[in-house]
Amino acid sequence: MKLRQHGILLAMLAALAGCGEPDQADKAKAPEAEQPVAVEEPVKLPAEVDIWQSPTELDLEGTKVTLHSALWLNTMPVIGEDGSVPANKLFASIKVVTADDKPLPKGVEIMQVMMAQDDEQWLSQNNLDVRVLEKQGLEIAINGGPEWLPGGKANIAVTLLYKGQEHVLVETGVLLEQAH
Repeated sequence: MKLRQHGILLAMLAALAGCGEPDQADKAKAPEAEQPVAVEEPVKLPAEVDIWQSPTELDLEGTKVTLHSALWLNTMPVIGEDGSVPANKLFASIKVVTADDKPLPKGVEIMQVMMAQDDEQWLSQNNLDVRVLEKQGLEIAINGGPEWLPGGKANIAVTLLYKGQEHVLVETGVLLEQAH
């Protein structure tokens, strides 16, 4: 038994012997390993822009543009295709309209819509249902949002693209209604 323990001890010592300092011949082969590594400072990103400080009215080539929104929960009893009762989800109609009945300038694109209530936010940017409202604006129809309580208020921010420049337009305190 002692012979076996001595054998294990010798094997461990041999393994540890290979973990020592590199000899001078190895140092000469790899001089870059001894060079100090320059530490780069992390890139500092600009401070976040508070989207909710954006204007409630934009001037696009002399045309004033605002938001007129409606939010509601559809609480009508519905049975889903799988027999379950779906949750009461948020629906939104967000209209980007001109304030003075002028035509909306051509080329306005809707990039995304963000809604916030208290600490909860909902961002929608894919497959937005954007409809033309005659000449005075656009309507963004969104459904399937969070289950916020009726009677509360939410803030809405729409990011527009116009002539290659992004603009953010906000509407605050939009009442969340309930459809029965």
